[in-house]
Amino acid sequence: MPNPISFKDDVARVVLEDGIYFRYIFEAYKDEYDHLMQSGLYKILTEKGLMITHQEVEENKEAQHQEKLYKKLHPHQISFHSYPFEWSYGQWRKVMYAYLQINQIALAHGMILKDATPYNFYFEGSKAVLLDTSSFDFFKEGDPWIAYRQFCSEMLSPFALMHYNGQRWARITQSHLRGMPLNFVSKQLPLKSWLNMTCLLHIHMHGKYATTDSENSSLRTTIKQKGFSKEKIRSLLKMLQSTVVNWKQPYAFEKHWIDYYQKDIASDKYLIHKEVVIKEWLAQLTNQNKLHSILDLGANTGKFSLLASEYADKVIALEYDDICVDAIDKAIVSSKINNINCLRIDLAETTPNMGVLEKEYSSIYTRAKSSMVMGLALIHHLFISNQLSFYKIAQILDGFSKPYVIVEFIPFEDEKVQFLIKD
Repeated sequence: MPNPISFKDDVARVVLEDGIYFRYIFEAYKDEYDHLMQSGLYKILTEKGLMITHQEVEENKEAQHQEKLYKKLHPHQISFHSYPFEWSYGQWRKVMYAYLQINQIALAHGMILKDATPYNFYFEGSKAVLLDTSSFDFFKEGDPWIAYRQFCSEMLSPFALMHYNGQRWARITQSHLRGMPLNFVSKQLPLKSWLNMTCLLHIHMHGKYATTDSENSSLRTTIKQKGFSKEKIRSLLKMLQSTVVNWKQPYAFEKHWIDYYQKDIASDKYLIHKEVVIKEWLAQLTNQNKLHSILDLGANTGKFSLLASEYADKVIALEYDDICVDAIDKAIVSSKINNINCLRIDLAETTPNMGVLEKEYSSIYTRAKSSMVMGLALIHHLFISNQLSFYKIAQILDGFSKPYVIVEFIPFEDEKVQFLIKD
């Protein structure tokens, strides 16, 4: 059956068959696909880890004729997929950089990405990877960059809001699945953003003249008629990439939990004992086979997510604090562990099923359901800060895993517990 998120592409389709995802390339995309594969572009991008790999699958001629099918691809199967409004600033930055890098490489091979949606990326370990094989189009001198406005609306705007106003602005993309109105974004950015050439040209100037849908449509027509030379679009991409490089940090609010294990644990003895106990329990469960997946709720800086990665095929780390998510991501890079996925999730406001017919984007309970759930030093946050009853907390844990759950209760006298009570 076709993947519900794949309906927007008229030259390809993602299809689920017996639990395996395939990508169908239709005859309408034959020339572009052949050029992607034969020009060396696919080889370069996959070798750099920027694009998903695939194998071509033989299909009978009758099926090819019925579906106007040109190629059937068996892509690398993604073990876990997160969404942009669940990413930290550092993860957004990686996706932005990868997108611009892919376009620059593609231009050297006579192609360019025709889409600019962050939903076309997933994370393999800590690396942002393009998953849409049919997103490439030919580029000739004087052609428009048809993804330009989408890039400004769906990628640059949220990233700029996060940079100037804080990481919490990433969550607003959850209510703007098709991109953010540029006039709205322009009004939310501070005055100093007008002094930044990237914001001025690609957000503020567009937002000033695009106040209605009809004007947005008119602007798209103007951009299309104007077009770009290869040199101009290459310069544009480099300018945007330079901005991504320079925007190293988002606007930061107070940091309560980033130094939890370093500064707020009562003793090293407690932490060492905790590690020993968790390792012992995980080892008992994986005595014969690794667990399929372990979910670390309230992962903090990922100390126990990294520990759990030795005992499972994959680990999913959910953390409320954006700064902690970035810390987990950095730990994944430094440790070179590729079976951990981290994302920003508030367990009191989890991602539901969304989109068309509520089937485009899946609930976190569907995507993160695991063999084992760890809720270490978590319960007091849910009980005190979010006023969730123990019964509701038990339901949350049960929703993520039925076989195994490890829960740690922090004593009432703990400094952070007292901080939550007084806050």
